[in-house]
Amino acid sequence: MPRINLSLMFFGPSTQVRFGRLICALSLAGCGGSTQQSKTPVLLSQTITFGAIASQTAGSTLALKASASSGLPASFASTTTAVCTVSGSTATLIAAGTCTIQATQAGNGTYAAAAAVSQSFAVSAESFQSVCATPAPSNPSAGAGTYQQISIDPAVYGTGPTTGWTVFGFSQEGDLLGPGDPQVFQMAPNVVPRAWARWDTDGVLASQYNFGYPAQAEAAGIVFIGGTTATVLFADEFPTAAQFNAVVSCNAQGQPVQRALPLNFFRGSMASPAYRQYIIGIGEIQIDGGVDGVFFDEVSGSYQGLTYNNNEGFDDADVADFGGFLCAKYPNLTAAQWQSQFGVTAADNLNCPASAALRGRTFDYRGYLARGGWQTNPLTSSNPLAAEWGVMGGDPQDGTFTNTYLNLVYWQDIVLTLRNYARQKYGKEIYITSNGTYPFVDFQAIGLYDYNDNGPGGSNQDFCPLTGSGDLDGTQSLMPAFLYMRQHSAIVAGRSVLVSVFMDWPTGNMSRYLSLPASEQQDYWRMYVPEAYAAGVHFAMHLMDTVGDPTATQLGLMPFFEQTAAFYKMPAHAALYESAQNLTGSVTVSVPNVATNLTQLGDGRTVAHLINHNYSKGFQTRTGVLVTFPVANAPTTVTLVSPDASGDTSIPFTYANGQVKVTVPQLVAYVALVAQ
Repeated sequence: MPRINLSLMFFGPSTQVRFGRLICALSLAGCGGSTQQSKTPVLLSQTITFGAIASQTAGSTLALKASASSGLPASFASTTTAVCTVSGSTATLIAAGTCTIQATQAGNGTYAAAAAVSQSFAVSAESFQSVCATPAPSNPSAGAGTYQQISIDPAVYGTGPTTGWTVFGFSQEGDLLGPGDPQVFQMAPNVVPRAWARWDTDGVLASQYNFGYPAQAEAAGIVFIGGTTATVLFADEFPTAAQFNAVVSCNAQGQPVQRALPLNFFRGSMASPAYRQYIIGIGEIQIDGGVDGVFFDEVSGSYQGLTYNNNEGFDDADVADFGGFLCAKYPNLTAAQWQSQFGVTAADNLNCPASAALRGRTFDYRGYLARGGWQTNPLTSSNPLAAEWGVMGGDPQDGTFTNTYLNLVYWQDIVLTLRNYARQKYGKEIYITSNGTYPFVDFQAIGLYDYNDNGPGGSNQDFCPLTGSGDLDGTQSLMPAFLYMRQHSAIVAGRSVLVSVFMDWPTGNMSRYLSLPASEQQDYWRMYVPEAYAAGVHFAMHLMDTVGDPTATQLGLMPFFEQTAAFYKMPAHAALYESAQNLTGSVTVSVPNVATNLTQLGDGRTVAHLINHNYSKGFQTRTGVLVTFPVANAPTTVTLVSPDASGDTSIPFTYANGQVKVTVPQLVAYVALVAQ
């Protein structure tokens, strides 16, 4: 049958039909609506070939290779960013663990997206050198040695005024580029002691900060203290093994001490000049940006150890300095005496006869520990040199290497360098402080946490005591601890400096505080802020931290904090705590459970402080409280000052035999009796 080619042509206003296909050119008179059809293209499938990856070592990089059957390029991403990260087709292995890399191909106009393919592989800890923390080329000036032998540069002491610093508010901004904490400006404290803290690589560049925040604080009359961790060290801060090993602290086996995930950090060696310059540089960036001062956290962390066992700090930099310390402390010992007293032999290469600059710096202390079998417990009492090395946390005058050199050599270097930088570049004094009690600071900033040594005599103190039912145990006074901290500061600093405290976090102390009912959280501050003031210590009211704890606003505390700040900032009230000196005389109170302290002001006024610890889920007010306290000369007035009262009032008193007697009409939380 012959093929028939049939074409039908309808010439109308809208349609043309051809056999084999229909094309409808749409119009109102033709098809009567849209009948145009489009076909969805059928995309071709593709698959990804991504081979298994062998075990790798942290601290290295890995070129990633995968192919798609389409010939299109594959993309890569890490699903375990705490262990490895990906940029382009290169994986950076940053920590020990399991790394999982996912390969994908998104497709195009011809090929559909491919099913993702993942490969997981083990990443072992970096194979570090057995030596770490490159030493200084020589001993400190004049050979250094003991507390008495080390030279203190007078320029290390700041001269910036701290007068008028009464109210502290603790607020640390987690986002260095963020706008700042609005609670700071709402409360308006005199000082924010750690408004920033550089962590890992966040804060090593000026571009990572919002320097408008300290400028805004300055305009509001608030002292803005920046900050950085002093010893927490992440591998990505020094990306090559050589750079990292030059600054990292080690245990007695010569290995860096890595903390567990998720933090996964090491400790920088404060004995390493390169590491000190690194954190000095961070301080300089913040000074350039306009901060009033710099806070250093965990200055002594280099000696902490993985389980707080003090097995850390045995790097080459510390060991070389330890040898110099020993030779300077015991300059007249013979080789036989070194062996008989300390077990040091020629194999340990102490070499004390060398010059003052080089003596002791070849000491193989890790080898000495290995021969004694003390590598895992270097501070055991069976190690004759353990007492010379010392336990971190003591005073710089205790005669041990760690406490002497950390405080008087390494810390002095950091503080002096930053002070001179600010003086020479900007003609200004900056404020330096650190978490704990240290010399050369302008003010102490002591974090309150569990397992501390801030109680009387260096004992442990619970700074948020609870009852068995979980309520605030307001019967407990912190006055002895506050008095001890001020006394201890004077010993360590060698002069009188302002002492502040803050609630450290994340700690059990903070967790207990946050577990309290809202009313008892407020009572905590009503009780312990004035108790700290009474002892000459400034307790920073907690506004915000960086670990997600509720803010003061979220806890409903801001109205109280504002009222409290306003009360203590009033000039007449601030003067009661400005340079007050503790007196030895006793205050007698007619009711029990009232903590007291007696102080004298620079103008000769005597102040008796009373804090009510009659407490059970709230203050138990005491009325008609008879108070007796010593005053050298008969006063003309006695004024009752209290944040619980509507205003300051003069009250009747008697004076006989050097004693003032008054009756306090009502004691709720705190009363100050000012004899003038």
